[in-house]
Amino acid sequence: MARTIVVHSHRGGTGKSTVLANLALLLAASGRRVGVVDTDIQSPVLDLLFRLGPGPSLADYLLGRCEIEAAARPADVPGLYVVPARTGTAALREIMTTGYDVGLLPEGFDRLADHFDLDVLLLDTHAGLNNESVTAMASADVLLILARADRIDLSGVEETIALAGRLSCRRALVMSMAPQAVDPARFRRCAEEVYGAPLAGILPYAPELAALYGERIFAEAHPDHPMVEEFRTIIAVLDARDEVSRP
Repeated sequence: MARTIVVHSHRGGTGKSTVLANLALLLAASGRRVGVVDTDIQSPVLDLLFRLGPGPSLADYLLGRCEIEAAARPADVPGLYVVPARTGTAALREIMTTGYDVGLLPEGFDRLADHFDLDVLLLDTHAGLNNESVTAMASADVLLILARADRIDLSGVEETIALAGRLSCRRALVMSMAPQAVDPARFRRCAEEVYGAPLAGILPYAPELAALYGERIFAEAHPDHPMVEEFRTIIAVLDARDEVSRP
């Protein structure tokens, strides 16, 4: 049975989709069968990161134009399949106008996991809380929350964890774009004590990442960079099935 990992942030600009893409690439490279679904229909990114061309998307599935399995594209790494949120603006306008049956999302997630015999299903979400992000969270085995080390982002973590506390999923935090002055041990204690969730990793600001302009996935372009080891540390935390967050 596939483990479903939902990646979420309170605000945009935390690097949420970038982190998810790197985790997906490393998981697939380790031999696991991995599915990725971009549920951020408003502002999709994963089709660009994975260099997907035009074709069926999650929006097409939600509008009844295709089956969810047809929207999954094989990526460059064997065993990795990506469902883009949309590949144009027409579907967004139609969804905003007519809406869709939100129950199609969890049904689609289950079908992808079964059809492709997935070990891991990674779900990207829109920043903040909306129908898609809350529905994705409800499907999660693990909720991975990204935040920067500022008061606004960390207040959003409290809101997200309050919601996750009503769901039957583990949760973990990742601090992104961390400045050099951050004390890892202090921030780890804060995460554990204040939020009742393990700190899965601390990702520093990396100029090399900014220089990619979203045209390549970081772990693919810089496989020996120290931040790639931090991505692997995050994966190890996510794999710790016996570790349960405090209520």
